[in-house]
Amino acid sequence: MSPKNGVILVGILAAAALAAIVLAISTLSEDDKNDDSKSSFASVEVEGTISIVTLAGDQLAGGASYRITPDPFVGSGNFTIKDDDSFDGSRSPGIISIKGVRDSVYVVVQVMAPEGHQRDSFPQAITISGQSSESVVFATTLSAQSDQDNGTQQKIESIQYLAKFECGTIMGSEGPLRPGHYDTDIGIFNKQDFAVRITWSAIPHDSIGTNAILKTLEPETSTSIVCKDLRDVIGKTSRDFVEGFALIEVSLDDRLLGSVSGGGIDIIENSAEERIDVLDIQVFYTANALEDLPHAMLVDKITFVIASNDTSGKIPGLMIGKTLTITVPSNASEISDPVQMVRDTLAQKYNMTAQELSALDIEIKDVDIGVGTMIDDHAISLSKVRPQARIE
Repeated sequence: MSPKNGVILVGILAAAALAAIVLAISTLSEDDKNDDSKSSFASVEVEGTISIVTLAGDQLAGGASYRITPDPFVGSGNFTIKDDDSFDGSRSPGIISIKGVRDSVYVVVQVMAPEGHQRDSFPQAITISGQSSESVVFATTLSAQSDQDNGTQQKIESIQYLAKFECGTIMGSEGPLRPGHYDTDIGIFNKQDFAVRITWSAIPHDSIGTNAILKTLEPETSTSIVCKDLRDVIGKTSRDFVEGFALIEVSLDDRLLGSVSGGGIDIIENSAEERIDVLDIQVFYTANALEDLPHAMLVDKITFVIASNDTSGKIPGLMIGKTLTITVPSNASEISDPVQMVRDTLAQKYNMTAQELSALDIEIKDVDIGVGTMIDDHAISLSKVRPQARIE
């Protein structure tokens, strides 16, 4: 198609769409004149009117649902309306009329397209001022051929979050992780202004998933799943270390789908799939390579002299006859031999045998008690879990 022909075609489509809108609005006016059974808005003093038009090509398409922020009657939160429901003041499919609207700037989002069509994902802003009547137009397109053949539109059934967990102790080289102690803390925050029901289950590697645990999160509250919770649902196991995935799921009904706050929506177009980030889920991992966590400990500082020559030749000659010190861990409740502590340290450092050590004459000059701290050998990391849409 040449650029000139393309411009002509776009102009024809735009003119057809505009004609459909004008016809729809005029039809709406006639319906309002002839309708003796006014909606509940009729008895309210009219302030402003919002009209939402849904087009499929150049034809009106009924059955769409929309979310309006803020609520035009309350002034805060969200308001969800479906074409031809009890809040719709229009009798024409494809046109939604909302009367008695407060003066404000509103954001309108199509949350569900007409059956057999894909949703228009672009939000639109509309301003009501001084009893004005304003309208916005949303254009939908036909779904993929498979959806047309089935006569249905794919719908999100639930939102799932998969969080990896590592719990327990690795002693040897049985896995890609180095020996150490591992913990996982899965933090879950409900960032919505309404309560959300979630279920979670554990799926250990090379095993079947556990039964689901049901939990309700109140608005803007948080909870967590830690290794103890995961082990409790997994049950007894002979392994010191378990790993797998925690599956967290939020079931969606029409009300929840239409009520998710605008700041909490994360939509990615991928065929008919939508992903909605209802919760904020972050996973905190810790790993420690020491048997015990770092803590304060008693130490003995031993001052000594190697009085005799080293017949093995393993100890450097400059150390013979000089005042030396070593620091070793100490327990207040134990009786210790400073000479033996020195011998053990020399044996380990210079690879000396018991016979070679016995030939050394070690004189203890002083023993002093102090407080030391273990080396902190641990790692931490934080990861955000992305949502996945489960389609019916």
